[in-house]
Amino acid sequence: MSNLLTLLKTLLALPRKRVNGAASVLTGWWLIRLLWRLRLLVAVTLVVLFAYSRWGWVGLVLLAVLPPLLSFAWRVLHPQSHTWFVNALTARHRLRHTYGSRWDAVIVACDLHRPVPGGAHLTPELVKVSLVPVGDVLHVRLLDGQAPADFARQADELAHAFGVPEVRVTNAGPGRVELVLVLLDVLAQPVTLTDVPAVTDLRKVRFAIGEDGLWRTRNYANIAAEVGGGVPGSGKTAGETSLACGLIQNPAVQYVVVDGKGGEDWSWIAPRAAAYCAEDEDLNAVLAVVEQVHGLMRHRLKTQKATRGEANFWNLPLDPAHPAVFLVVDEVQTFTDTKGMDNETKQLAWQITARLSALVKKGRSAGIITRLLTQKPTSDALPTAIRDNASVRTAWRVMSKDAAEAILGPIVRDAEVSPVDIPEAMRGVAVVATDAGRLERVRFPFVDEHTAETIAARVAGLRRELTEFGAPTTDNEDQEAEDDAAGVRT
Repeated sequence: MSNLLTLLKTLLALPRKRVNGAASVLTGWWLIRLLWRLRLLVAVTLVVLFAYSRWGWVGLVLLAVLPPLLSFAWRVLHPQSHTWFVNALTARHRLRHTYGSRWDAVIVACDLHRPVPGGAHLTPELVKVSLVPVGDVLHVRLLDGQAPADFARQADELAHAFGVPEVRVTNAGPGRVELVLVLLDVLAQPVTLTDVPAVTDLRKVRFAIGEDGLWRTRNYANIAAEVGGGVPGSGKTAGETSLACGLIQNPAVQYVVVDGKGGEDWSWIAPRAAAYCAEDEDLNAVLAVVEQVHGLMRHRLKTQKATRGEANFWNLPLDPAHPAVFLVVDEVQTFTDTKGMDNETKQLAWQITARLSALVKKGRSAGIITRLLTQKPTSDALPTAIRDNASVRTAWRVMSKDAAEAILGPIVRDAEVSPVDIPEAMRGVAVVATDAGRLERVRFPFVDEHTAETIAARVAGLRRELTEFGAPTTDNEDQEAEDDAAGVRT
């Protein structure tokens, strides 16, 4: 109190000119700060006044009409840059006004702040806002000692505070967390494609849509095998169809399909497939196809270094003369589960299993990706020697935790998402592992049979026999004729 009185006495003792000068400076600084805070309004006002003073009412009309027209033309001519610009402006506005103005109060209400001596508190920093199809993403820098789990525990409180149905918490790296304010569940509705773009880069293959509404990509370079499982009707084959439609348009890709259902789910790919077998009972026919792919693998492993200069296929550029080969075995348990088989058939099944196991273990360096699909992901149907060597795993809807673990591995035990929780109506939704090892739900798009047939027919000229690349010939002409009658073509 005494200090305040001393300050007042000092001010009163100052000459009048100095007091007026100080007041003038303080008033000017306050005005500058006010104009800066209202800079957008000030700028718009100045533009309107200039247009009116220069061109009168015509200027005001042009000012009202030209910006929307220019924006529309920009959107038509280059929609990507227009969308980026509009989203950037919207995100900036929401950072400052929608979320920034409430951030401190929300964090305190959700008990995510840290009190400091003197009655003040520290809060995590809201760094950026970005827009995604599912809603807004808040990028947050954590306080020292905080972890994403702290926000995950308060996810419900954050959702109520921000007025959204759900808040998803994602670890964005050391000291960072992302809060996805979900306004729309993009996985709830099927995604139907009327056409599929060609895959030009096997290191970035679009395969499904994530919970944030963005496409997920998969790197197939240096991948030997993929395992997928789910109950009948969960969307396995439909998901694989959409993926195959993009891959077969690449001239440096050859597809081999063995359909263990014995039906026509994969018949659309026959004009483009290097080999196609829809036989579910004649295991000799199946073994012939698998043996041919296995022979190609052995040929490449023995000759690739000498002929192309690299022992690893993926260290070389993709070349139609040396294509990557995808072997898809749908309902693989038809050929690997020996229960109920006679001795002769069991011998064939064991040979098929042995060849598949070798492809899974050694196919990576030869540029051969083996993809095994099953509705029975147990050790008797899908041997652990095969399953454990598959680095890419996809689990559609399953009925038990054991089945989920059989596909995805032990990581599913403590995960927040599980294929067991996928509703029956959400056909095409699956659980996959991200590059960071975290499980997430995705939706595979649906491509109808006629669209798939159209795509396969359009690129049928890209089909090549595996024998052109060094695979052994397995059948004579008479056997090929019999196989054609049985739905087999090699």
